[in-house]
Amino acid sequence: MKKTVCIALSAVCVLGAVGLTGCGSDPFAGFHDKAKEYAERAVLLNESVREKYWEQEGRFTFHYYPNYTDDASGDLSPAYVWPHTETVAANWRIATLSEGAKKQVSTYYTGTIEAFEYYRAFREDYHAYCASRAVMEGFAAGDTYYDDNIWISREFLNAYEIFGAPEYLTTSGEVAEFVWSGWANDDLGGIYWCEQKKNSRNTCSNAPASLLFARLYEATGEEVWLERAVRVYDWTYRTLRDPSDNVYWDNIGNEGNITDWKFTYNTGSMISAGVRLYEITKETKYLDQAKASARGAYNHWFKDRDGDIQITSDNPWFNVLLLESWTELYPHDKETTLPYIEAYEHNLNRAYGFLHDNLMPSNWVTGWKRDEAGNPVIEKANVLDMAANAENFGTLAYFYQYIKEN
Repeated sequence: MKKTVCIALSAVCVLGAVGLTGCGSDPFAGFHDKAKEYAERAVLLNESVREKYWEQEGRFTFHYYPNYTDDASGDLSPAYVWPHTETVAANWRIATLSEGAKKQVSTYYTGTIEAFEYYRAFREDYHAYCASRAVMEGFAAGDTYYDDNIWISREFLNAYEIFGAPEYLTTSGEVAEFVWSGWANDDLGGIYWCEQKKNSRNTCSNAPASLLFARLYEATGEEVWLERAVRVYDWTYRTLRDPSDNVYWDNIGNEGNITDWKFTYNTGSMISAGVRLYEITKETKYLDQAKASARGAYNHWFKDRDGDIQITSDNPWFNVLLLESWTELYPHDKETTLPYIEAYEHNLNRAYGFLHDNLMPSNWVTGWKRDEAGNPVIEKANVLDMAANAENFGTLAYFYQYIKEN
């Protein structure tokens, strides 16, 4: 009888571990109801990504799910570094929610950080990462994108703040130096998008760089990072902002031609950078500019469809950077910013209603494709989108637990 009870308890512990609740412990005990619900959703989605995309022994992230193939279509291919970086970010966000969550996600989290070594460029001049994964650590080759390296540097900085390991801060700074090496020393200025194809200077390689540099200034106290943060921010604001709505264009070519696509993450990155620079310098222009772009982003990407406010961007990773920026702006502009966050929350909750096989679709309005019988069909679900859905709920949980109630 005693043996049977032990076996039963062991099963409970295993099931609990999958949901990051443990046996007899709840990492979100004491959370506000809404924060707890969103935290548990984040954990469920993150665990689903771990199960479906992550191969622990080889520290290998699959690009797609289902990850099988009958031909040479490449379904079994490894994720590029950008999608892999988002699996790191989803783990980071969950680790910020509580000490219990941090402890229970740490093996997966640190494993994804270690897997960056398979993307590390084989070079001696800079600590940089390539877009594609190599078979051996430190032997990656091919294109190096400055924006990829911004996100990687950010994740090492995040990991430093979570674990306190000084080597993470060192790596973040070294990679950020590579990013800064992409600054174009010509009359146009700006950080290029790709090291090997210096054809454009993009918002995605400048706005988040400004935020990264500002955070490195806060972490190290080194004035050079703040100088760079301000320089990059001012360049992006001056060069790539649409003055009609304060939303940011995608890039400017070497000849000065603007590509006027607009993506949520670009504007979100500039809002976050503006908020951080305001908090550091106390110069109100940064906060005023962030508020104007927050309003512009809401008006641009959220549309009233017969009384239903719907998001028009169908990239969860692009979107989470906008949500993050609004939660960072909220303490400085609560009344105006809260409706933006609530509209976003409404769309994310609708998307959760499409949950299938413990995955959410990338399109939060229409959901999954359906077969003739009306059943959802998952075809080549990108790990970037799936991990970002976990981070989205984690960001909302963090907002409701630690920002809105304080």
